[in-house]
Amino acid sequence: MIQFKTPEGWAIPIREFDKIQKKNLKGIKYDKKQITEMGKLTAYYPEVLFKNVTRNNSDGTLDIIVDSGVATEFHTGFLPKRFYKALRMKKDKGLLSSKWNYLDMIQVSESEIIKSFDSSVSIDEAEKIIEASIKKGVKYFD
Repeated sequence: MIQFKTPEGWAIPIREFDKIQKKNLKGIKYDKKQITEMGKLTAYYPEVLFKNVTRNNSDGTLDIIVDSGVATEFHTGFLPKRFYKALRMKKDKGLLSSKWNYLDMIQVSESEIIKSFDSSVSIDEAEKIIEASIKKGVKYFD
């Protein structure tokens, strides 16, 4: 679960927010107690936030643009902005599992996206990619 700092508090996935909210409502109803910091929590939809387009490079790396605007408007051939940030990642495979390693952040033009970005990864995989880049200190959404 990825949590994002907001000016007012924290943004968490809607499923987690729902669990906390239910716990808070039960506390209010049965124990007359409320979670104090509940007002500082907001929710995001991973299905929207982590929409993406990708391209596989010849060297085995993956370039990914995590942007719902690009993923939604991609099929029209016209994107909302002229340039986008993309993460260049490489998947290192181990014996039992694999993990994403951050290599670089690149800038990609609208025309290059339309020409060469031809696939996407699952929402869960996109979340793992963003999480791996955050661990390396990359602030993709800033």
